[in-house]
Amino acid sequence: MYKLLTQKGQLYALLLGILCIAIGMGSIIGGINGAGYSTSDDLNQIMKNNESASFDFFNPAISIVLVLILIALVAWIAFSLYALISDPKGSLKFLIGIAIMLIFFFILYSTSDAESTGRIGQLVQRFNVNDTVSKLISGGVKTAVFGISAGFLGAVVLEIYNLFK
Repeated sequence: MYKLLTQKGQLYALLLGILCIAIGMGSIIGGINGAGYSTSDDLNQIMKNNESASFDFFNPAISIVLVLILIALVAWIAFSLYALISDPKGSLKFLIGIAIMLIFFFILYSTSDAESTGRIGQLVQRFNVNDTVSKLISGGVKTAVFGISAGFLGAVVLEIYNLFK
């Protein structure tokens, strides 16, 4: 199976993506037309004016995306474990990187305060988010911003380095 995926995996992924888009768009466009609307109608305004309006025709598209994300997550975990088991010495950099990110997340989580003021404080109260979850969200967002910034800075520095190489 590995050989098949390395040879034709991109083609299969492209075909699966086209099929999923066709199913999702067919459901959405067919549902809009079946409900008596057109694709140029403002569905947000319709929902505000008519609270009994139901747009369940978006559900298949959302379900397909969730299933594809789940498949990708399972494949990522399976292939990562396979790579770790088949070449543990070569996976050392990956493990060190994950450990550094987890340590960095723990530090940011520990230093984060639970949001209780301003607009975020209002959202926390409205959705009944406890302090632990608020700190997890804050630590996760800060870690993501750090990772994106580090990646962007690394790309710029390496491009400058390659320019003079």
